[in-house]
Amino acid sequence: MFNALKQLDRNIWIRFVGETITGIMMFMIAPFLVLYYADRLDSYFLVGVIMATGPIMSLVGAVLGGHFADKFGRKPLMVLSIIGDVIALIGFSFADSFGPLLALNALLGLSSSLFHPAASAMVADVTPPERLNESFGLLRMGHNVGAAFGPLLGSAVLFVDRSLIFYSAAFVFFLYGLVLYFFIEETKPEYIEKTDEVKVSPLTVLRKDHVFLIFIGAGVFISMGFALVESMLPVFLKEALPGLPTKQNPFPYLMALNGIMVVLFQFPIAARLSGKAFGKVMLLGASIFGIGMIFLAFVPSYLFSLGTSYVVLVTVLLAIYAFYTLGEMIMSPVQMTFIALIAPEHLRGTYNGAASLQWLIGGVTAPLLGSLFLDSGKGDFALGFVGLLCCVSGGVYLALDRSIQRAKRLTKSA
Repeated sequence: MFNALKQLDRNIWIRFVGETITGIMMFMIAPFLVLYYADRLDSYFLVGVIMATGPIMSLVGAVLGGHFADKFGRKPLMVLSIIGDVIALIGFSFADSFGPLLALNALLGLSSSLFHPAASAMVADVTPPERLNESFGLLRMGHNVGAAFGPLLGSAVLFVDRSLIFYSAAFVFFLYGLVLYFFIEETKPEYIEKTDEVKVSPLTVLRKDHVFLIFIGAGVFISMGFALVESMLPVFLKEALPGLPTKQNPFPYLMALNGIMVVLFQFPIAARLSGKAFGKVMLLGASIFGIGMIFLAFVPSYLFSLGTSYVVLVTVLLAIYAFYTLGEMIMSPVQMTFIALIAPEHLRGTYNGAASLQWLIGGVTAPLLGSLFLDSGKGDFALGFVGLLCCVSGGVYLALDRSIQRAKRLTKSA
């Protein structure tokens, strides 16, 4: 494994180092961004509206980024993305009303999403097919190192000055942009082969492939769970633990645990589940994921009402979040594998583009739903309800898998 990593292209190693450091910076901000919005606005609904702009602009950026990366090259898009991130991060330290915060969050979602299609294309440009798993695995590991240590660093910086978080992140991103500009080599092929394949839109795929449509429908509830926990959990905990200072909000520790677990256990779990029935694996993962959300919804406020000490409270929350993360790690690789298996070879990109719709729908609806419940003082019910829907999705995945297997048996016997 280590010999294979040594053979990876220099571009990939530059990205690994850069994105590990910038990942730490972004996850340093993430736990406090929703609280930052809430401190400046009088309505949780407005906070939800701001949070919902990110997924919308991310979808736009992903579509545009893929097209422009093929047209203008990988390197220009990556550098442009970093510039947009720097502008947004600096702007957050000055914004104190709904309009500017909305615009900056939209810019951050757009600029961040421009980076990934170009960066992924660059990996494919410089990596032989048999080394792609190692390349993407290395980069994903760097991302999760950021998830592990960024929240802890952010909670420490918060004691000094909240604006310092934005300035330090902007400075690191600026340095990474310089490294990309001067040291990354352009990898776009001089000639991109034109084919006579009929262009098929993601909506056409969803309309014609009913199996895939059901898969996306079930995935919407899963994406809602991810979006609700990642974007709104700090506020849920703030409401569930009234009187607890913002600096003691346990969310950074939960995010750090999530990152550490993914770094240590994602690959072994994925290997262990290789070859297992899709439906049974997804039922298990979605059920653990959903039950974890339900525990997150109601256990913190119950323990707080009993006067539980802060250390015990955080310990219990860490145990619950570890359970929730286990469900996440079971589901994530299996979902991607399922898409790869059902997509025709010449439409894999289109299928993956269509699959992003579930994350758009979930990413937009979850913050709005959560904010509405929070405004009525019932944030725990939003978490619990979506957690229940995630468990239902597990049943849908199982039924879908059994339907596919039954169709295959009928085809073979016909």
